[in-house]
Amino acid sequence: TYVGVYDGHGGPEASRFVNNHLFPYLHKFASEQGGLSVDVIKKAFSATEEDFLHLVKLSLPVSPQIASVGSCCLLGAISNNVLYVANLGDSRVVLGRRYSENKNYPVEAIRLSTDHNVADEEVRREVEALHPDDSHIVVYTRGVWRIKGIIQVYI
Repeated sequence: TYVGVYDGHGGPEASRFVNNHLFPYLHKFASEQGGLSVDVIKKAFSATEEDFLHLVKLSLPVSPQIASVGSCCLLGAISNNVLYVANLGDSRVVLGRRYSENKNYPVEAIRLSTDHNVADEEVRREVEALHPDDSHIVVYTRGVWRIKGIIQVYI
């Protein structure tokens, strides 16, 4: 079972692209490697990102706005009674759990993911390391950390 949530920003193009490409890659790599795994999920995310970047490069001369769109991405997958959760961006995965069979007992929200954006110091360092020639890749502006002073999420 696969579940995806894509929170686009700057336009719907990136979210639509992820919606059309991530699950086919998951299926392809899981079939090739004999089942779902963390490695399969990472490969599917990477392949989807590479394909989108290729599309952006091809589309840039005709549609320059394509370079300013993106998408957060949440993935939930269940395979062989194992729950996998993957997150890029600042959307969150939460599991509702009731600790009793009694229907009157409250449901507790359990956070299964962490935000993946430059508000987190480790993510900031990762982005800065990926762009050593750009001293303004991560900027603190308008009360939050942003990439290029524009967007908060990890690109």
